[in-house]
Amino acid sequence: MGLTSEDMECCICLQPYSRTEKIPRMLHCKHTFCGPCLQTMSSLQSGLLTVRCPLCRWITCTGSILTLSGSLWVNTEIWDQILDRQQEEEEEEEEEEEEKEWMGANRQTQTTTQYECSPSGHSGLRLKLQKFLRRMKHKVL
Repeated sequence: MGLTSEDMECCICLQPYSRTEKIPRMLHCKHTFCGPCLQTMSSLQSGLLTVRCPLCRWITCTGSILTLSGSLWVNTEIWDQILDRQQEEEEEEEEEEEEKEWMGANRQTQTTTQYECSPSGHSGLRLKLQKFLRRMKHKVL
């Protein structure tokens, strides 16, 4: 059973899971949320950190010695998919970048070709300049 795009984001903050800031952590009820949202939902009661699952209302308790993120399991199914999706996105970005570079080089080639193929516009200017210089030469002499 594959994960959907909805499974790849925290249903509280709607941000995609990541391997650095939005790590997918599982409560004891097996529902998964990002670490920062779990930290926000947690409360300290009688020396225990508790989190009530917003989906099933199950209460997960951990010792206050560890941080909540440090005491909850990472959802490895999502964790493995994060790297695969990041690699796919990076490859897509690289392809887009290469396409932009190719298009830019192609435009420069077209522009250069247009100037090289139409020297007649420059020859008219050259003739006018030559006539002007001859007139100036005759006036000076």
